[in-house]
Amino acid sequence: MKFWLSLTLTLLFFTGCTTTNTAQPYKPTTFNLSSSKASAPTRSTTTYPGSQTEHDLAPSSPITIDSTIRSTTLAMATPTPGTSIEAPTQMSQESSPSAAFIPPPLNDDNSMIKIAVLVPQRTIKKYAISSVNSVIAYLLYKNYYFDLNVFNSGDEKAESLNQSLKEIQAGGYHYIIAPLTAEGASIVALNETQIPIFIPTLHHSTLPNAGSNILFGGIDYDQQIALLAQKTNTRVGTFEDGSSLSYQLNGYVKKYTPNVFYEKRIENAKANFKQIFKGNGSFNNASLFLNTPLVTSSLIASQLRANSLNPHVLLSTQINYNPLLLTLTQYEDRDRMYVANSIQKAPAALEESNALFGHDIVYDWVNYATNIGIDYVCYDFFEGKAERLFSEPLINNQVIYNTSLYQPGRNEFIRIP
Repeated sequence: MKFWLSLTLTLLFFTGCTTTNTAQPYKPTTFNLSSSKASAPTRSTTTYPGSQTEHDLAPSSPITIDSTIRSTTLAMATPTPGTSIEAPTQMSQESSPSAAFIPPPLNDDNSMIKIAVLVPQRTIKKYAISSVNSVIAYLLYKNYYFDLNVFNSGDEKAESLNQSLKEIQAGGYHYIIAPLTAEGASIVALNETQIPIFIPTLHHSTLPNAGSNILFGGIDYDQQIALLAQKTNTRVGTFEDGSSLSYQLNGYVKKYTPNVFYEKRIENAKANFKQIFKGNGSFNNASLFLNTPLVTSSLIASQLRANSLNPHVLLSTQINYNPLLLTLTQYEDRDRMYVANSIQKAPAALEESNALFGHDIVYDWVNYATNIGIDYVCYDFFEGKAERLFSEPLINNQVIYNTSLYQPGRNEFIRIP
C-alpha cells in the first residue's frame, strides 16, 4: 500500500511540473553566472596616469583623484608623420572627404618652438587646465614641431612665481603663456623682462607700466560698456555682486552714463528677489546693467517679468555671453536684452580641435584669447612666415577686439548690425 501511495504521489508531482508550452531555444546571457560573487568593477581611467588593482577599486576603498598639474614636460611633439603624402586617388577622396592633405611643417626639429605655460592652479582653477589645452590644440592644428612645458606655481606668491620663472629661464623657453590675475602679473612683469609673456586674462590697462615683453589678451570692458551705453535712455540702474570685476564695470557705467539713479548689490542667487522687485515701479522704462554672473543675471531678468516690470533695456558685457542664458531664461525675459561680445568666428577645425580637449573657444573668452596669444607667438617665432588664423591685431602690446552687440534670441545669439 505504501509503495502504491508513493508511486502515485511521484507521478502527480512530475505531472504538475510539466508545462504545455513549446520548449524555447537557449539564449545565452551577457551576465557572468559562473560565480555567485559580485563581479569586480571595471577599471577606471579617472586617476590616469597609472593603474590600480581590482582591490584598490573596490567600493570599500574610496578613490582620491589628484587633479594637480605637475611642473613637468607636458608635450614634446613633431608633426604628423608622412608629410610628403602622395596625391590620393579619386576613390579615396570620395570615401574619405575629410582626409585632406597634411601641409608640410613650417619648422623642423632644429627650429622647434619652445613654449612654457605658467599656471597658478589654485588661483585660476579651471583655466589652469583649459589654457594648457588651448595651446596644445592650436599647435596640433598647425602641425608644428613644439616643446611645451607646464609650470604650476600653485599660487601667486612672489616666491612661487619666481621659482617657476627661474626654471623657465633655465630651460631656454622662447615664450611664456601665463593666465594670471593682476596680482600675479605684476610680480611676473617685475621679475621677467626678456622672455615674451602673453597674459590672456588681463587687459593692458590693468598694468599700464608693464615692460615691452608683456603682451595682454584681456577683454576691453571699457569698450563694451561704451557700446552698450548707446542703447540706454535717461534712467540707468546697475546690479552687481560685490566682485572686483563688477566694481570695475560699475565704474565704466558711470563714466558713460552719468545719470545712474539705482545701484543694487546681489551677492548670490539666494537673495530675496521678491523683496527687491515686487511693486518697485522704478524699474519701468529704466536701462538696467546686469554686471552680475550668469545665474544671478538670469534670475533678475525672470523676476522683472514675473513682477510685471517693463525695463527699457537689459544690458550686459561678455560675462553673460553664454548659451546657458538661453536655457535659464524664457524668451520673453530677454527680448529687450543686449549683450556685448568680442569673440569672433574661428576656423571650424580649430574649434573642433579645442572641443576634443573638452572646452570651447566659441563662448569662453579666456580660451579664445589664449588661442589668439599662441597664434601671435607662432607668427612672431617664424618672423611673419606663419599664416595667422585670427584677424585681431596686437597694438601697444594689447589684443584689439572687434566688439559687437548681440541679442539672445530663441535659440542663438543674434548679432545686431
